[in-house]
Amino acid sequence: MPNLLMSTTSLKTTTRQSKSSRDSRPQEYRRTPEVDSDLGPLRLQVSAILDAILSDTKPEEAEVREKLRWHVANNPGQPEKALLSHLLSVSVEQEAG
Repeated sequence: MPNLLMSTTSLKTTTRQSKSSRDSRPQEYRRTPEVDSDLGPLRLQVSAILDAILSDTKPEEAEVREKLRWHVANNPGQPEKALLSHLLSVSVEQEAG
């Protein structure tokens, strides 16, 4: 499923709270291409892990693959974020169960 892991944009703009500002107004944060290039090796490793998991065909792990695919689809171009989101959701499920 490598096509799900490819980035669709190079810059992301979000708002975040300033830790140094007393009035806590949101500031714009723009990820720079340098940040994306710093994540390159991590993204390659995570992509390889995700590809291995998603290419597995064991029927008993189909539900896990489905949930992981959902996280990958909702974090396009950010496989590290997709994997982290998936692992956090699994952790919450295990604590609740």
